[in-house]
Amino acid sequence: MSSIIIRDLARNAALDQGAMALVRGGNAFPNVNVNVDVNQQIAQFQQIGINVLNNNGVIGAGFKGPDIAVAAALWAENKAVF
Repeated sequence: MSSIIIRDLARNAALDQGAMALVRGGNAFPNVNVNVDVNQQIAQFQQIGINVLNNNGVIGAGFKGPDIAVAAALWAENKAVF
C-alpha cells in the first residue's frame, strides 16, 4: 500500500487546500507497471458412509429401507484484496 510520510510537520497541524498544494518532494515515476498474478484453487471432497443395517446380511421379505436425512455442506471462499 502506498503512503506519504511528512517528517517536518507536527502531527496535530491541519493543512488547508492551499498548503497541501505546496507539498512537494519524493520520487515521481510517470510510467509504473504493476503485474499481479492471482491463482487460487479450491478442491474439496466429502464422503459420507452410513451403516443402516448394522452389518446384518439377511434382509427379509417386506423390508423397507430407512429414510435418512443427511445435511452435509461444504463451504469455501477465495479472496484477493489489493
